[in-house]
Amino acid sequence: MRVSAVTLTEVLRGGPRDARVHAVLRHCRVLSVTDEVGQAAGELLGRIGRDDTVDALVAVTAADAPRPVELLTSDPKDLTALTAEMAEVAVHVV
Repeated sequence: MRVSAVTLTEVLRGGPRDARVHAVLRHCRVLSVTDEVGQAAGELLGRIGRDDTVDALVAVTAADAPRPVELLTSDPKDLTALTAEMAEVAVHVV
């Protein structure tokens, strides 16, 4: 499993709930947000006219992952829109 480093910002809050997140992260490879990922995310947002920065970074990270890709999210609306043109990328609600 892979996770974008930006996702850590979305899920970690420094409280007891973080223990469950860290348990999952032990099985994940955390991928850095590089200059290239940032640029590609900005271009994606520009192409589709959205402003969901964190979700765009996650979508671009998924675009570079081996197929098929399963994106897990509690809010599928933005990621579904951002990955609509990405073959073999599926968004699932958790």
